[in-house]
Amino acid sequence: MTHHAGGDDLRLLVPRALAQRLTRRRLLRLGGTSALALGLGSTLAACGTSDEPASPSAEAGATPAPGGGGGGSGDLNIYTWAEYTDPATVDAFTADSGVNVTLDVYDSNEAAIARLELGGGSSGYDIVVPTGTFIPLMAERGLLAELDKSLIPNFENLDPAFLDQPWDPGNVYTAVKDWGSTGIIYDTSVITEDVPDWAAFFRVAAQDGVSGNVSVLDVPGDLAGMYFWREGIDWTTTDPADLDAAEQALLAELAPHLRAFDSYPTTAMLEGSYVLSQVWNGDARTAVNEDPERYRWVLAGPKTEVWIDNWAILSSAANPDAAHAFINHVLAPEVSAQEIAYHGYNTAVLGTEEFLPEDLEGREIIYFTEEETARLVAGEVNEAQDRLVQILDNVKAAAGLA
Repeated sequence: MTHHAGGDDLRLLVPRALAQRLTRRRLLRLGGTSALALGLGSTLAACGTSDEPASPSAEAGATPAPGGGGGGSGDLNIYTWAEYTDPATVDAFTADSGVNVTLDVYDSNEAAIARLELGGGSSGYDIVVPTGTFIPLMAERGLLAELDKSLIPNFENLDPAFLDQPWDPGNVYTAVKDWGSTGIIYDTSVITEDVPDWAAFFRVAAQDGVSGNVSVLDVPGDLAGMYFWREGIDWTTTDPADLDAAEQALLAELAPHLRAFDSYPTTAMLEGSYVLSQVWNGDARTAVNEDPERYRWVLAGPKTEVWIDNWAILSSAANPDAAHAFINHVLAPEVSAQEIAYHGYNTAVLGTEEFLPEDLEGREIIYFTEEETARLVAGEVNEAQDRLVQILDNVKAAAGLA
């Protein structure tokens, strides 16, 4: 199998990679502090449900990584997605540095920005992990500090294919954390035929034993994207006729068979609630690793999305030295390999392969072949976003899941 390690083909896709993937970890309405209040626009404010943005999830210590960098003393507070950093990575960093690390979690970029802005200059966090398209907004609001790359010598380990993106030219504010895509997972004890593409997803969803046990991501672009990818239509289309056709197809062909809009379907699948789900690759790996004979992952064709998440340091960081040291720590190939094995996403750090176990579970879900990489397309936020949100809401209503 040929594993993708970066290159010009993907480099051409990445500039818009995150745009449609507004929140891989659920889109929130943010209650009284809406995305609209952040200046993100009504198109984002309508994208989800309210939730508390953060809760302490782990503590440990921190600093230099293999390859250099010191952390000094004090605490390091990281604001990130759930289940996204290996506790062992944090423990090793703390053991080396004496810096205590706390991980707090959020469910969306909007929620993170809202909390950071409400905190003003005293949010209490040093590092945040935003999706690429949110970087310009955060920089404009003065939330981000410029990276001092002299304190991150391991930055040179990052694959150039994922650097210098339009949302952060020259990586002034960010270092790549990882990247991934969207596909299909299904229970082969129920579905005995192959489900290789989005057309098959729609067709199999209507079958006896499958209908009523299907989930899709709770994200407007990913929902409509399934139709556009199936039909060979650019999923960034703003043509009203394309959007109407997508809605009609989703209402007629998919809504009657849905059980849930779930951005983390693997737990419910393992419990038997779903037999067919749209899913991000790292999340799918959890179920496949649990029972590889029963659960199958597919990077669906003919096209699907690509996205990137990033490390960034807040301008209000109380311990910027430790923040730089932690980023340096995770960009070391041996540490990055440990992270890959934990969360199941490609970190874009070169040189990790030699540190990965030969029997790494779910390797094929992390590293895409050249043929799979050719399926990846980037999205964008444009004037169709309100319509995409409306389509999501209408499909939820039709499915009785509003």
